[in-house]
Amino acid sequence: MIKFYRIIRQRLLSENKITKYMIYAIGEIVLVVIGILIALQLNTWNQDRIDRKMEKKILTDLRQELKTNKQKIRAAIERREDRYNPLDRYMKLMEEDSIPFLDFLEIHKVNFFSGQISPSFGVINSLISSGEVNLISNDSLKYLATDWKDVIAVFMSVEKSSFDGHRRFSDYFDTRFPFLGNQFHNKSPEDLQDRFEKIIDDVEYRNKLITVKQHFEGAIRIGEETIEYIDGMTNLIDREIEKMN
Repeated sequence: MIKFYRIIRQRLLSENKITKYMIYAIGEIVLVVIGILIALQLNTWNQDRIDRKMEKKILTDLRQELKTNKQKIRAAIERREDRYNPLDRYMKLMEEDSIPFLDFLEIHKVNFFSGQISPSFGVINSLISSGEVNLISNDSLKYLATDWKDVIAVFMSVEKSSFDGHRRFSDYFDTRFPFLGNQFHNKSPEDLQDRFEKIIDDVEYRNKLITVKQHFEGAIRIGEETIEYIDGMTNLIDREIEKMN
């Protein structure tokens, strides 16, 4: 093709047809430029296709990781609710100064520790460290993904504070009334009743229980807010993936 164009140029020059030569040369340049632009466009289209394919995989992996973390947080909330609800009823009885001895035993048969979650960060860490998070074309979703670790960090901080608060109560309670799970078989009902009467009107005991209850409420509330954040991200991800299908 190049040899063909060269022959035409040489013939025009040999025939002294300068004007036609110039027009031809300009036309040839235009054709070359058009060819380059088409090649660039095809390359851009191909790269965009590759990026969208990668984005779909990123969003699919991220959605799965969010689902895993949501399950962990939901399980943590349910564990706290299992301990919080009886405590809430118990403290209402305390406000009425009408706590039965058996309720006292029941509420303290187990401690208030409900554990701490270990979130999964493999996908989001990889996206941020590699810069692949920028392949997410939806800006709102990109910002949510970038801020995700800060959001879960708040929940983990509240969890840690709750755990430490429950540990302090446990330390206090064990010095006043050693863990009842080990007491039923080696203490008489009279002895347990005597310990109950000594602690039930203790102001410090009541205040520490109020703190434990507040820790539960805070951890449950922040947990629910974190799940709402996850749901918002997941809904955006689902819409983006559906547009790609």
